[in-house]
Amino acid sequence: MELILLVLLIAILIMLVVIYMKFNRSDSFARIEKGIEQNERELIASKSYHQSLAKSYEILLGELSKTKEYLGVSDAKLNLLTKTIRNMNDVMVNTKKRGNFGEYQLYHLLSLYLGHSSLLYETQYHLSNGKIADAILHIPNQKQVLCIDSKFPSENYLRLVDDPSSVIAQRELRKNVKKHIHDIAEKYIIPQETSEEAIMFIPSEAIYLYLWEEEPQLIEEAHRHHVMMTSPSTLMGVTMTLLAITKDFQRAQNIEKIEKQLISLKEDSDRMIQRYEKAYRSANTLIKQLDDLHISMDKVNGKIQGMYEGEEKDG
Repeated sequence: MELILLVLLIAILIMLVVIYMKFNRSDSFARIEKGIEQNERELIASKSYHQSLAKSYEILLGELSKTKEYLGVSDAKLNLLTKTIRNMNDVMVNTKKRGNFGEYQLYHLLSLYLGHSSLLYETQYHLSNGKIADAILHIPNQKQVLCIDSKFPSENYLRLVDDPSSVIAQRELRKNVKKHIHDIAEKYIIPQETSEEAIMFIPSEAIYLYLWEEEPQLIEEAHRHHVMMTSPSTLMGVTMTLLAITKDFQRAQNIEKIEKQLISLKEDSDRMIQRYEKAYRSANTLIKQLDDLHISMDKVNGKIQGMYEGEEKDG
């Protein structure tokens, strides 16, 4: 969290540089720069997580007030920035809000990768055991769904960022992540209803990479319980694979449909050929009969003509 606040402080510093170039107030810039440097030292020296957050928050608001005083920043812009910082502070301190942030990011990424198709995924999915999965993925040609649950174990991770040697923070982080793994396996893997695996979505690339690099036993624990950990970037791989499988399945279904249509067309063609041959034979028979009738007509006509000519001679 302190790193995030430091980034915000640096962003404010850049804004002040631009305004400084416009108003050419070198004395104000020097004072603000000195204040930011002092803030960084105070943040680094702070050992308590919540105290550090609160202290950083108050310092930053103080700097914003100084910025307004020195450079005449409008109340509207200052209030907007203050509100943004306050909201971020609330999210990182409040466990429920951190969870909501993780869910929001999960929903946003799913809509980004898969669009808004209920054939591919659903959110807030109700299971038969009364649990509600943050999201589920529909696997082609299967009734079972693949559940996704968002977990954001940021508090102890940020303590580790503050103090990488903290044994307590490491132990608590392992404890939290292990509990998340067991909870997901218990709640979101149901025989005949869900897939044999479930996904734990971690909305922070930094925490995800830390677990893979520093806590391989947690990754193994997840595998033993059929829980797959994903981050925003690796979730894309999962969804793209699902999309490819779905397209292949639909293509296969179309091939089967085309094959059935071709078989039906072949049957119709064979039937048409049989009927044509029958009609052709009937037509040939009729033509032969017409030829025989024509011959008979010629004979009868010849006889009549001969009789008529004989009578004329006798007369």
